[in-house]
Amino acid sequence: MLSLGAQEIPLLEGETVLEGLERSGVDVASGCRAGTCCKCMLRADSPPPESQSTLRPTLRSQGYFLACQARPEGRLTLHSAEAPTPVDTCVEEIEHVAEGVARILLRPSAPFPFRPGQYLDVLHPGGHSRSYSIASLPSDGVLELHVREIPNGRVSGWLHGRVQGDDVRVRGAFGQCFHVADDPKKKLLLVGAGTGLAPLLGIARDALSQGHAGPIDLIHGGLEPGRLYLREELSRLAEQAPQLRIHHCVLRSATQHEHEGQLDELAVRLASPLASVRAFLCGDGEIVHKLRRKLFLAGMPSAEILADPFLPAPA
Repeated sequence: MLSLGAQEIPLLEGETVLEGLERSGVDVASGCRAGTCCKCMLRADSPPPESQSTLRPTLRSQGYFLACQARPEGRLTLHSAEAPTPVDTCVEEIEHVAEGVARILLRPSAPFPFRPGQYLDVLHPGGHSRSYSIASLPSDGVLELHVREIPNGRVSGWLHGRVQGDDVRVRGAFGQCFHVADDPKKKLLLVGAGTGLAPLLGIARDALSQGHAGPIDLIHGGLEPGRLYLREELSRLAEQAPQLRIHHCVLRSATQHEHEGQLDELAVRLASPLASVRAFLCGDGEIVHKLRRKLFLAGMPSAEILADPFLPAPA
């Protein structure tokens, strides 16, 4: 049984909290439904432990859990379950930073609380939505997205066609891949391929703004040098913060400015000693899952591996 305010919602046998809420007409946010995207994260009194296993300790201690993974045996009292209210934004700037990749700045018309590294949903007028990570800081006053145009992609193609002044509706923020200033001397490893740079840029800037003094290694990977972007901005950021080191990694055609080889091999080498590092992994889902497993098997504690795998859009 679910208790949500004055509403009592019985759960069917084997039903998850997410399924029960949806069946009862509650507008709850959801995404992968497999415990990966964290979009269905809710708060409750004493949620089932298995629905918290992939969350950070700070979130678990506050009663957060994943509704898609929760099958409570008794009564579960929810604090709230409604999806975040959509917010209208205005396109402030669009810059094409690499082949097929646009850097889009959106200015919200209302408060939009978020942590750098979280993601939001862009709501297409036709009813579709797509998730994009946030590269900016709240103090910037804009939401910075890095959008790769996908062939026949409804939302990415629509975003690439926007111009300054156009309206874009968003909803969020979601996810737990963000910096927590609990150990200012801890080594941070930030690894991403392609537009996985977006959340890493936000996380790096956020850590530095909070006075993080430990070493920060940011690795941006791509197929070849032309797929990498914002190099000058990353270099300027590193010049201002000597504890930040930028590494570019490509699979082929490397110049003197890039490492050539597998992204995970470079990441494991830079992460040593693994027991004293916190890793943030962002980008293509297959690459993120492979790297997460490799770091864990090499000795990095699972609680110190935070990931934002980009999942394919639903068909």
